[in-house]
Amino acid sequence: MSIPRQDMVLVISKARDLAKELLTQLETQGHPQTNQSSSLYLALVSMRKRLLTVDSPPPVSAFVPELVQLVALCEGKLAAVKPLLEEALRRAR
Repeated sequence: MSIPRQDMVLVISKARDLAKELLTQLETQGHPQTNQSSSLYLALVSMRKRLLTVDSPPPVSAFVPELVQLVALCEGKLAAVKPLLEEALRRAR
């Protein structure tokens, strides 16, 4: 695995873990952003799996459009995940 890919996996893993933590809190509170938080978490799980694909993984730059969309989701309670996603976006470009 190349260094840029390893860096991306690390940042996405941190974002995924934080998104899971926030999802758990929002579910407990019955917060209106629970669905949005769930979508963010699942997208990060999927992205991480694709980054770790052994057979012909996509280039890191292929994740730019998806990361842009995920950054836009990070409002309100999800704002804590935004800096990690912006970091991943910088690494992907």
